[in-house]
Amino acid sequence: MNHEKFREVLLGYSVTTTTPFSSDLSLIDTDAIFHNINFLMKNRVPLIIPNGNTGEFYSLSEDEWKTVLQTTVEASQGRSTIMSGIGHSIKTAISQIDMVRALDIAAVMIMYPQHVFSSEEGLLGYYRTLLEAARELNVVLYKKGPLLSDDMLEKLIVYENLIGVKYAFGRIIDFSRTVYRLGNKIVWSCGTAERFAPFFWLAGARAFTSGLCNFAPHISKRMFDALKLGNYQEAMEVHRLITPFEDLREGRGTANNVPIVKAAMDHVGLKGGSCRPPIHQLSEQEKKETIAEISKW
Repeated sequence: MNHEKFREVLLGYSVTTTTPFSSDLSLIDTDAIFHNINFLMKNRVPLIIPNGNTGEFYSLSEDEWKTVLQTTVEASQGRSTIMSGIGHSIKTAISQIDMVRALDIAAVMIMYPQHVFSSEEGLLGYYRTLLEAARELNVVLYKKGPLLSDDMLEKLIVYENLIGVKYAFGRIIDFSRTVYRLGNKIVWSCGTAERFAPFFWLAGARAFTSGLCNFAPHISKRMFDALKLGNYQEAMEVHRLITPFEDLREGRGTANNVPIVKAAMDHVGLKGGSCRPPIHQLSEQEKKETIAEISKW
């Protein structure tokens, strides 16, 4: 997919899919991936992002990463655009880029590196190496930490294959300052989903990623349609609807983010299941509160 066409797809909403495991958490449940992706396809979700943080990227082995991606491609059958999370070491990320290319996938999202000795200079070299390795692919950067600064982004937007940034770190005022400085050559996506999408939209975002879209894509579409039309009253109605659910996801210092989504998926007949450590299992009370909130939708 060429850069301009992918840009059009990115200008919208997307779902970062969960990764279902076997009951003992030792294997990827590929049948469950098929089940969940078919649900998303029936609801015409335009952009699917496997192997992201909601997909427990850092809990997957390299072989499991491939399994998730291959199964997602097989299940979607070309009915939606796919952008895979990639990362870890440069060598690993380049191997993942090669797999994405081999599967004829449109884009990669470079995950924010988890390294105790990162520096801005080192991270700049990391991104440059991967952008060059990706070449003809479409690339989105995931801003999830302070080192992906405006100074760094200014140096990176010269790459023609850098199409967007998923912005999920800092304050709204920080984001607006970034947009003022760097403009709209790339697509700015709200990386903190529907809860912050109206405010990011006012500051210059034209896309958002979602976790709740895994089980309630009609909510994500309703939010996007309202924002696209400039109907902020409708957007804030959706915001009020989802806020109690998003409050639950922020439980235990935001560590409830993925388990709450998976519990909601289980309740509506999808395949959520449990998360791998170091993510915890929900208490029965947390599950009951989750079900109670989404039942109001």
